[in-house]
Amino acid sequence: MDNTPRRKLNPLTFSLKLFVSAAILSLILIFKTSIKDVLNTLTNVNMWWLAVSFSLHGLGLLISAIRWQILVRAQGDSVPLSFLAKSYLVGNFFNTILPSRIGGDVVRILDGSRYSKTLLKSSAIILVERLTGIIILFLFAFAAALFRLDMAQKVPVIWISLVIGFSGLIAVLLFFTPFIEKIINKIPSKGLFKKAIQKTIEFRTTIIFYKTKKTALLKAFLWAFLLQSNVILHFFLIGKALHLNIKIIDYLVFIPIVMLIQLIPITINGLGLREGAYIEIFEFYGIAPESAFSFALIDVAFMLIIGVIGAIIYVTRK
Repeated sequence: MDNTPRRKLNPLTFSLKLFVSAAILSLILIFKTSIKDVLNTLTNVNMWWLAVSFSLHGLGLLISAIRWQILVRAQGDSVPLSFLAKSYLVGNFFNTILPSRIGGDVVRILDGSRYSKTLLKSSAIILVERLTGIIILFLFAFAAALFRLDMAQKVPVIWISLVIGFSGLIAVLLFFTPFIEKIINKIPSKGLFKKAIQKTIEFRTTIIFYKTKKTALLKAFLWAFLLQSNVILHFFLIGKALHLNIKIIDYLVFIPIVMLIQLIPITINGLGLREGAYIEIFEFYGIAPESAFSFALIDVAFMLIIGVIGAIIYVTRK
């Protein structure tokens, strides 16, 4: 039987995030656009481009599973590709129903530990997998922003988000430097701290181990490049479906920014922040708020469909 634990929600935290999401969406629909305008926009959507865009989720799922499998094998374990793909779908289900975007990673860590036999190793693999994607996405955004300095100058949130994202990335990478290792070793390992320090050292060692697996790490970055390219193309096709006149290079700039904004833990999975971010960014192109809101709504609808598929797999798997 499936032994994925049910994560308990904090009612107060969930209620506050739900309130913030509802408040932002209400303000947008009152002062920026309306449900009627959004529905009118959606009635003119090009279903062909929309279908092609949705189909890229399948390609992205396959690429993600392959990247995960490469990193798992580098640690000496063997996991069927089909199991990893299904775990991704189940993870998407939990991302949909939980008030944060880390629920899916928790599920995948638990699934991976069935083969690695340790949560620590499984967690390290997921972190490295995430980092490969984040690094590639950040490089996309930074390089594209240099080509579109006019856009970056008129939309300050782009540089602000890039700086915040870069700072966070540096902070994570610093954790794996010899300097931090020396600091950890100097911490008195007595009492309650002893086990925590031992686990921290073991966690770092598991991730640093990838330095000896350069081929596997390079392959993971190559697949991450393909995955993030697929993500950008997916959003570009949503724009095509809505008849938006935005060059694909610009998606390289603002899609990573919106993804970063969605991680701010004050709403339900970025609901409200996503819509507000697209409205502000699309204003640079003279695109109406209802089109920006529809763009975000289609993204949410796609994720809900993927979540339903993940839910079916979750309740039927053994």
